Amino acid sequence: MERTISDEEKIKRAIEISQRRNQNYYSRETARVNVNNKKNYRLFRKMILQIIICLLIYFIFYLITTTNYAFSDQVIEGTNSILNYDINIEKIYKDCENFFVTTFKNNEKNQENNTVDNSVTNNSINTIQNTIEKSMIDNKLVANNAIEVKEEEKKEEKTEMQKDAEKVKELCKFQKPLSGVITSGFGEREVTLKGMTADHKGIDIASKSGTSIKSAINGTVTVSEQNSEYGKFIKIENGEVMTVYAHCNSLKVKKGDKVKIGQTIATVGSTGNSTGPHLHFEIRLSGRYIDPKYIINF
Repeated sequence: MERTISDEEKIKRAIEISQRRNQNYYSRETARVNVNNKKNYRLFRKMILQIIICLLIYFIFYLITTTNYAFSDQVIEGTNSILNYDINIEKIYKDCENFFVTTFKNNEKNQENNTVDNSVTNNSINTIQNTIEKSMIDNKLVANNAIEVKEEEKKEEKTEMQKDAEKVKELCKFQKPLSGVITSGFGEREVTLKGMTADHKGIDIASKSGTSIKSAINGTVTVSEQNSEYGKFIKIENGEVMTVYAHCNSLKVKKGDKVKIGQTIATVGSTGNSTGPHLHFEIRLSGRYIDPKYIINF
């Protein structure tokens, strides 16, 4: 059985159908209007172009009919003079030939001049190179002389220290304060461990802790104490000569004691600013430091 449709549903359907028809109608009308507008616009452009062309034709025709310049006497005379001009082909050929010959000769001269200029330039370059080489040689000689002067100055410094060492050996007799391995020599050194100094004023002799340290000279103990740098240390003086024994474990003499060469004055330790058990040994002459290797054979 078919479903019975109420009156309200019939009305709604009728309204929807009517709205769809109206929408289709308006869309068709709009399309027609747009097409008609495009056609009208094309016709309008064509009409404008035709009017402009007609005006240009009229303007050109007006100029031709109102002005006589194109057919004036001046124009006619100029045309006749051009037509009556006698053209000499042979002369034109000779002129062209002379022009090309002259141009070729000028090119050859320019090439010769360029060759001369190049030779001059090469000579100039060679002169400059010779000058540079000479200046480099001179600078090298100056640098070598400066190096030689510095080496001579160093030799003079060493000679001065050697003179001090000779004087020290004249004033005192020496012996080794301790037998062992020299772990750090006198002078500038690379700092590789904490506690090391770059400018080393003595030598370091490594040995077991507690090993006896002997006095290197006859003299008087002027210092027998302890500080943060040398740790427990002793200074023994004989006139202008001083010997220093640092980083000791124990001190066997006190300030004011008279000591003899070879006498036990302390034991090896690692006190103060030290990197391990060793003896830091110094020799001084009137406050000037001397490399102990110039005085004692280690």
